[in-house]
Amino acid sequence: MSDQVKSSEQDRLERLGSLLSGSRAQERVGRALGQGGSYSNILLGALLHGAERVRRGKTPTDLERPLLDALRTVVSEAELKQWGLTYRNLVDRQGSLAMVPERITRLSVDQGYSIADLKQDFRGLADEALASPNVQIVDPFDVAAGKPEDPAFIAAMRDTRIAVTGYARPPQVAAAVAGDGVGQAVEAVGGQDTGEDRAAAESFPVKLVMDEFVVARAVGDQWGGRDEIYWTASTAAGAGGHSYVSQEFGGLKKGDSRRFNSNNVLYQGNSTGLVAAHISVWEADQSSEEWWSALKGALNTAVKLIDGQLSALGLIDDLFGGFGVPLWVTIGFEVAKVFVATIDIWRNYDDLSCSRLIGLERQDLAVLSHRGHATWNFNGDGHHTLKVVWGHTSVVPFPVRTLECAQLTGDTWGAPVSLGWKSITPPALASYNGKLYAAFVRPEDHKVMWTRREGHQWRKPEPVGSDNSIFAPALVAAHGKLFYAVTGGGDSLWWRTFTESGSWTPPQKFEGYNPGIAPTMAAFSNRVWLTHVGTDEKVYLNTHDGKQWSGAYQNNRNWITENPVAMAATGDHVWRIARGLDGKVYTTTSGGTSNWDEHPVHPTWKVSKGVGLASHNGKLWIFLRDMDGYLRAATRTAAGPWSAAHYVSGTKKIPLQGEPSAASHDGKLYVMYTR
Repeated sequence: MSDQVKSSEQDRLERLGSLLSGSRAQERVGRALGQGGSYSNILLGALLHGAERVRRGKTPTDLERPLLDALRTVVSEAELKQWGLTYRNLVDRQGSLAMVPERITRLSVDQGYSIADLKQDFRGLADEALASPNVQIVDPFDVAAGKPEDPAFIAAMRDTRIAVTGYARPPQVAAAVAGDGVGQAVEAVGGQDTGEDRAAAESFPVKLVMDEFVVARAVGDQWGGRDEIYWTASTAAGAGGHSYVSQEFGGLKKGDSRRFNSNNVLYQGNSTGLVAAHISVWEADQSSEEWWSALKGALNTAVKLIDGQLSALGLIDDLFGGFGVPLWVTIGFEVAKVFVATIDIWRNYDDLSCSRLIGLERQDLAVLSHRGHATWNFNGDGHHTLKVVWGHTSVVPFPVRTLECAQLTGDTWGAPVSLGWKSITPPALASYNGKLYAAFVRPEDHKVMWTRREGHQWRKPEPVGSDNSIFAPALVAAHGKLFYAVTGGGDSLWWRTFTESGSWTPPQKFEGYNPGIAPTMAAFSNRVWLTHVGTDEKVYLNTHDGKQWSGAYQNNRNWITENPVAMAATGDHVWRIARGLDGKVYTTTSGGTSNWDEHPVHPTWKVSKGVGLASHNGKLWIFLRDMDGYLRAATRTAAGPWSAAHYVSGTKKIPLQGEPSAASHDGKLYVMYTR
């Protein structure tokens, strides 16, 4: 191989031509670029078309310019123009190219390809990228629970040696519109809140460290070079990039693990959002200084295309707004293919085993910082699992007054996941028709909003009709419907039902009732049980038999409380648990009659707000905002007693405002609250 460690300009142009023509379609790089359809490799095409336009004295477009600037980090200006000429000669000779979409090759040299053109093509490009087996959108709850990566995704990356990972994010809440029903249906309340519905971006420190890797399948060098691998990475977070090259690791076999030396910082700096990391593992052979220079240039520019220049041109943030899949994933997939093509054209004999582009937004960094580490697979010529740890002394702060959710899988709590939606009240949570529903109150106009979790994404929150409140809504599934209740203005109590086929029914008012705080509901004994606390701080109950509501009656235990009364059904009883005026936790149960049996007051528990209740896997779960302001959970069976109350989500304490809400759904337990 000693005669092959350098590549000349002529070598690179010949390899570029063979790659574009499709004659290398069955090689690894050909398989990587050959994915997709009529939009695939649109950035590679724009780069080459822009190079030809520069050669012909044309001014590059706003999209061509950053792509050409990236190429200039690895080739001279003269060679850049030769890349354009090679591309144009092939188009003139063949009419079409296997690796460049026709929407690029059909352009004359006078026609550039701009950001505006990319926006027009982006929906098709995104559909193709998201359909690729080596592009994954991960459920943040799976990450928070430490769930391993999808085996199908791990297998798919082996064929092309590239992969892109993004994390699903909640869609934004629609902004309030002037005159959007305020004062209609449910009476409006005064005191408008001027806060925005999503938290404003703020800077926070990030430190990601390459900790160790495990060999799941060893790399084999077919050319007989050194049996060694090394890792490279480039990361950026909107304020400059950081490149990384590890030491070499030799003598590796299946099952071995190796730790990185002290030079192991993947990224350290501040971020306001996306941290993009381009990480690769290579098989080490003889390398020229020319190659190392080209590699470092490519590493530093690949991520910048996503994180800096393209986003600065207005592409990343303004296309789909509330789209639940991060937009950068599509651009990232295209940039990853440009990177692989560039590396191949440079005749890399430090064989690329596998390369991944991973984007971590604030939500994902917060989850990682609470969990402490992440494990990512690199399945190419070899298969390695990389462990990256959170290296900063503080965790990424979740935005204040936003909704968060933690998920219990088996016996283990995952890290909290921020939904990003602001609420002036605690949320409501219920499982209905195979989906998890949530409701909350938007700050700026006190509009009650609803959403549901579909697959691994949340639906964009929408108003519940014209309902307004300053109190938390209540949800419960019963009689084939989702029941909803809310306290409106003027101490009024309202209810609706929802079905997926018919949406929300018109609001109906409980006449003659004067609730002072939020209602709660539970389903038990083929009835909906609704508890509300009057302005007299006494506890009242109504039940619905599927046809109509009963009249209200007062709790026979004569409770007095200033907080909502939690409700849940488990076994042969319905439970009501409340915070007394003394801060202690009081419990009553009913077997389905109007009589409530009181249980002993817990000897040690004191809470600063009301509690949350849910039945899950044969146990009753209680969620407490302790006097220290942090979220705890305890369980009991029907026979009792209560277990000790432990912090939810392990050692990382979760602060919350108001009462938590919980629901069992799809074999998991969810607790939602306002940070």
